[in-house]
Amino acid sequence: MSTEFYTQATRYENLVRIAFNCQRGTKNGADLSFMQNAMTMENGDTYAKHLGSFEKQFDKVKNYTSKALIKLSKTKPFSSEKGFFLDLEGKVNYVGTTSQLMDIVNESMDKVLELKE
Repeated sequence: MSTEFYTQATRYENLVRIAFNCQRGTKNGADLSFMQNAMTMENGDTYAKHLGSFEKQFDKVKNYTSKALIKLSKTKPFSSEKGFFLDLEGKVNYVGTTSQLMDIVNESMDKVLELKE
């Protein structure tokens, strides 16, 4: 597993944890392993058949990301940028790679960090 995957997956986990104000765990998808698994499966580097197909794992991560963006749009101080988060949420269903999804996660996290200052 590359450190790049780990670093990117950590940003995904942080987005979900901030959105739901929760600890790391499987609830709400607040664990980097969901994104890591999708990335490694997409890359053909995993043998974890119990996770199902890449599409199944990727859809799960997209769903968690979508829910996190909706939650951010309703939670202060992030709700001041409701349109921004809902616009990104609308793009989630149209991404086809983990790289494209991470672009949305990174854009979201940049805004979250900006609003937390």
